[in-house]
Amino acid sequence: MRTILPARFYLVLFAVGAGTFLVHEFAHWATGIALGHDMVATPNHVWSRSPMDALDQALVSAMGPVVTIIQGLIGFRLVRQGGSRFGFALLYMAFFMRLLAAGVSAFNPNDEARVSQLLGLGTWTIPAIVVAGLLVLVVAASRQLRLGWRDQLFCYITASIVVSAIVGLDQVFWR
Repeated sequence: MRTILPARFYLVLFAVGAGTFLVHEFAHWATGIALGHDMVATPNHVWSRSPMDALDQALVSAMGPVVTIIQGLIGFRLVRQGGSRFGFALLYMAFFMRLLAAGVSAFNPNDEARVSQLLGLGTWTIPAIVVAGLLVLVVAASRQLRLGWRDQLFCYITASIVVSAIVGLDQVFWR
């Protein structure tokens, strides 16, 4: 028998999505500050007011995804150890955000794509590894929690709303 996630789960997923953006961007910002750069952050973008060399650019670009991947791994562990729905929310949002970032890279190289380019691996190597790895974890967690297609659809819709809200608000208020 399939599990059907309760409506309150999607409120949690929404909150986790907003928190994921904030923590992800904070990781970029904090890395830049730690490297001595004058950083500026919005809910969906971080940049330096001072020039950065290639190594600093790679480190700042990498830290957001690193923190998001760690979030996904923690979520997966929570699902595996206790069937945590909150853990699934952490994992799902980590996957969803990295998937969208990879998609955006077709037009403007995003975090993993920039790092992949800076390391001479081409644009798609690191994004593909990150997205594929998180997808495997989402599938495994979904199976453990016995989530059906409706649950996946509502997770997708909720995550899409969060991303649209954060990106839209960022464009309106901080650009």
